[in-house]
Amino acid sequence: MTAVWEVGPEAASAQLAATIARADQGAGFACVRIYSTPQPASIAVPRTDTPQAELVLLKPCASIVDGVLVMHPRDVEGALVLSNGLPRWADWVAADGAIIATSNCTDAANGGGWQLEGGETPAGETSPLLYAGGLVQLAETALS
Repeated sequence: MTAVWEVGPEAASAQLAATIARADQGAGFACVRIYSTPQPASIAVPRTDTPQAELVLLKPCASIVDGVLVMHPRDVEGALVLSNGLPRWADWVAADGAIIATSNCTDAANGGGWQLEGGETPAGETSPLLYAGGLVQLAETALS
């Protein structure tokens, strides 16, 4: 038999608060780096790809709202897109450069870990097509 654990809301809230504190450690700002390349097999794989865009976050980079961690982008208008393509994944990177979390990217209608706005989603795709020189924004992306 496999053990099943359920974490109480107080412990979950403490974990989220600790994650925010860890992400804000360092002289810089935490950010979300968006990539249009295939996602690495693991968070432990070194990142060698150039990000398609980088969304810088405020300090604190997030807050807990109704038990959910909500990101706080520094520029509400969005971040500059550096290359054309469909964003496939993104890393949440701490102020000191450590990767906190990684997930897939989609538009808001397709439920990805990182939900993005800033382009039109082509037929048959789940992520918006972004163009160099345009802007990309986080939709209501949240971590629980």
